[in-house]
Amino acid sequence: MVIDGVSQTTGIERVVEVGAADAGVLLAIRDRKLGSELGRVVVPAEALMGVLTEQPKGVQRVSALEIEVRRNEVWLALGGPDAAVGLDDLLDAVAVVLPS
Repeated sequence: MVIDGVSQTTGIERVVEVGAADAGVLLAIRDRKLGSELGRVVVPAEALMGVLTEQPKGVQRVSALEIEVRRNEVWLALGGPDAAVGLDDLLDAVAVVLPS
């Protein structure tokens, strides 16, 4: 599933791809205009859902992913590349890729 986003550091449009992986949820950040992949990580589904639903204050680290829930927006960063996406969009995408 693909979610539109924007880099909080550069203002450049991003795309976040959410997919299933054996070890959890695959997240990839791409440059929208160029289509190039800027980073990808597989995170444990339970850890990701815990951050999204509990919404602890401040930046949380899940594997190599930094994540911060800011009201109805989620900031994702993989070292340098980052993207902010809608919380509801990300929750919906994760729900689609998780086994039922």
